[in-house]
Amino acid sequence: MTADLHLNHLELAYDYVSDPIALVDNGQNLIYVNASFENTFGVDKKELIQRPVKDLLLFLGNSSENNWADIFESLVNQTKSNWKGVADLISENGSMHKTKVSVSCLGNEQQILCYLLQFDAFIAIDLQEENLAQLAYRDSLTGLANRSLFNQLFDHEISHAERAKIRFAVLFIDLDKFKSVNDNMGHDAGDIVLCTIAQRLEQSLRKSDVIARLGGDEFAVLMNNIKDSDTVARVTEKLIREIKKPIKSGSQVMEVGCSIGISVYPDNGLDAEQLIQHADVAMYRAKHQGGSNYYYFSDALNRELQDIRLVEKQIVQALKEEQFIPHFQPVINQSSGKVVAIECLARWKHPQRGILAAMEFIPVALKIGLVQDVLNQVLKQAFSSLGVWHNQHDLNIPMSINITGAQFYQQNTFDLMAELLDKHQLTTNSIRLEVTESTLQDSGNDLVEQLKKVSLAGFSITLDDFGTGYSSLRFLQQLPVDTLKIDRSFVRNLDSNPHDKVIVKAIIQLAETLGIQAVAEGVENEQQRQFLTNNDCNIMQGYLFSPALSEADLTAYLSEHS
Repeated sequence: MTADLHLNHLELAYDYVSDPIALVDNGQNLIYVNASFENTFGVDKKELIQRPVKDLLLFLGNSSENNWADIFESLVNQTKSNWKGVADLISENGSMHKTKVSVSCLGNEQQILCYLLQFDAFIAIDLQEENLAQLAYRDSLTGLANRSLFNQLFDHEISHAERAKIRFAVLFIDLDKFKSVNDNMGHDAGDIVLCTIAQRLEQSLRKSDVIARLGGDEFAVLMNNIKDSDTVARVTEKLIREIKKPIKSGSQVMEVGCSIGISVYPDNGLDAEQLIQHADVAMYRAKHQGGSNYYYFSDALNRELQDIRLVEKQIVQALKEEQFIPHFQPVINQSSGKVVAIECLARWKHPQRGILAAMEFIPVALKIGLVQDVLNQVLKQAFSSLGVWHNQHDLNIPMSINITGAQFYQQNTFDLMAELLDKHQLTTNSIRLEVTESTLQDSGNDLVEQLKKVSLAGFSITLDDFGTGYSSLRFLQQLPVDTLKIDRSFVRNLDSNPHDKVIVKAIIQLAETLGIQAVAEGVENEQQRQFLTNNDCNIMQGYLFSPALSEADLTAYLSEHS
């Protein structure tokens, strides 16, 4: 009797067995499942045949000790007569069924016909194993799939889409303003937000879609079998609306938004790593557009990604070669015409592209975790220059330094500044630390407390880009701020936009009421200067007076204007 006839007889016999049965060939592909298998696990036989068994069954806890190749080899070599264990079966819609499975060989000493897999979905699994599965596969807070399970389901989705010649979308979701909730209302409130968002995602998506929490405030979705981009867009817009709805917990009302990046298989990648990376890049573009938005990965964005990757490599090399340098922009008192301060601005002395402004490299350095190294390289040179001006030229002018919210919390930032102050015989009142209004709002009360400590240490503090956020008067009164910098976006249109004139007047009056100095940045023409002077704002900086200068050029400038 031929092997095919043997298999036909086996299949006829197994169709009458009440337990779920599967047969696997020597290539480790499924060649048969019985009716009980289909009914128990809710799968279609046609979708399973000739699929690799590893795509269908995951071992409990994703144990590296258990893999199908090793199990089948042990049976072939007769080191084991059969194998028993626990596995999770993935159905086509991504749902999982925990089951016990027994594997044995069918054949004789000369030939292995196939492998028999017998399942028992109804035997209760030991509680310890169940907990292990939960830890291995599920996010403990939200109950969603965790990163480990998501990665396995992602590979399963790619295999299915490749066979069926269908497309699916990857949605990378990052919450907006979640840190503010955590900082201002506590981590319990943050947990409530994350659980509520998880529920809204489940309610807004199909049961066949995979939803995971990747960690922190990041979620991911696999939308399977999409017909067109419009469908994805409509679902994504719905998710943004649902997530944006207020979340109530007792007397607290919390509001967050989300930014979503989208990549599509096979258009934007053929493997999980590429697809999730591209969705991540698209998410960052959506966030930079103001949040509560979504963005598709595209060829143009791919070219931009390649440019960013090149800049990342060049930043690493630039740090080794000390290419990051300070430039200094004078701050002028219009009443006296003298320089009253300077702002230190990071520049990159690029070997091919010349002097690059901070916006060309700081966002990339921030993303790859090297912004502190760049800042340190710039600060060492800037403090050296300031020491020369103070000690050799007797020019006692303070220097402003831009610091991110994260850097305010890093003790090594202040350790370095203390070291440099001592080395160059400078005092803390010769340094002004600048923090943006938006950073202050995102970081909440914790940063306010840190600012107070920094102020007590003797540093002056400037609130930069003022007017772009939504600081309340009460909030401002709590801050140990010496200076408000009027954002250049308002100054730019003073000669043409009546609304900006009203805003700038209000900021100047607010600063006067609080006893804080107002500084206008980005002053570029005489009309702007005249308006500011007429409204009692005499401290200015901008291209009308001077661009950012090198140490040598600023030394000459100071000799003329101090």
